[in-house]
Amino acid sequence: MTNYNWAFYVFILIAFLAFTMLIIIFISALMLKPSGNPEVLKYFSTDFLAAASSYSRTVLLISVSERLLSWIFMSGIIFIFWKNFHANNRIPVLLACSFFALFIIILYIILLPLQYYRGFIIEHRFGLSNQTIGAWFLDFLKARAISLLMNTFILTIIYILIIHMKKNWWIAAAAIFIIFLILTSFVFPVLIDPLFYKFQLLEDKELKEEILKMTDRAGIKVDKILIADASRKTTRTNAYFTGIGTTKRIVIYDNLLNRHPKNEVLAVIAHELGHWKYRHIFISLMIGSAAIILVLFILRLFQSGLNLNSSIKTVLILFILFSIISYIAIPFQNFISRSFEKQSDYAALQLTKDPQTQINMFKKLAVSNLSNVDPHPVLRFIIFSHPPIMERINNVFDNL
Repeated sequence: MTNYNWAFYVFILIAFLAFTMLIIIFISALMLKPSGNPEVLKYFSTDFLAAASSYSRTVLLISVSERLLSWIFMSGIIFIFWKNFHANNRIPVLLACSFFALFIIILYIILLPLQYYRGFIIEHRFGLSNQTIGAWFLDFLKARAISLLMNTFILTIIYILIIHMKKNWWIAAAAIFIIFLILTSFVFPVLIDPLFYKFQLLEDKELKEEILKMTDRAGIKVDKILIADASRKTTRTNAYFTGIGTTKRIVIYDNLLNRHPKNEVLAVIAHELGHWKYRHIFISLMIGSAAIILVLFILRLFQSGLNLNSSIKTVLILFILFSIISYIAIPFQNFISRSFEKQSDYAALQLTKDPQTQINMFKKLAVSNLSNVDPHPVLRFIIFSHPPIMERINNVFDNL
């Protein structure tokens, strides 16, 4: 068996695994029904479970369609380039950069109808969004502009390195992307977040004092506690920690403050403190860095195995291969994420000493987000980045 054969057959195997995942999610979505588990019905009404089931089914079907459409488009472009002799030639870097940008823009345009239906129509239909179409489209354009710059930068860097460092380009690319990952984590809170939300300092002195007491008990120093004006966009409630070093901060959705008593707000923030207590951001950066190295090494093996030269065709083939590998890695990423969330739930329980409030908050978060609270184990394994709500509620009793 030649090098070309092994690479080709492994490529086909990876693609088969990815499409199998799509089929499983598609079938799971079609079969999704409201839970009839008596344990679930102790906490949630049948009306909520029906609405959550319908919402989850719709979102999953759109997600599968979007992923499939993107792969069909990328495969079509690669097929055209594969048949085009001139695609094997090197072209100037600026021209390559322009082509990569055009490729990504066309992909975004093709996916726009599905993303509009998912992000605007469905969110309004289920009462989860407050945005006007103009506000939604502006946010969409800003997000796509940022994504366009990042993806064009990544593809252009790979093209340059493949030309100038034929065998070891993946090592240099890994170093650049790891630095980029760390810098992004540092600057995101101060450069990107403000493009989508307006922030102000928490003015409630009593709540701020309680939060700072919890941060002291958790051994964490936080310089800023900010309120995001999320209510003009969504009905969902949330709070999160973001940033590293001097950009570290707590962000609280104004929805959370306006619709929940202080003890429930503190329960949510205690969960986010758990992520810092267990150094999840640092661990995630380490895992992300290792994943970058591993994936780029795999891409280099495929480049060699498929006898790909230094051309934009090579970069596009590696791009779709990266997309497929990333997709089949989602269950493993979510496994790690669920373990982080479970640790943070435990930390929140230790910090608040208030299990009933934590359970109440889980119930309200589920209703706020129309969550599938008791999914099939296969669906849980593949797509759930957090433990399902019923599992989180049961974990509270296990940790008492």
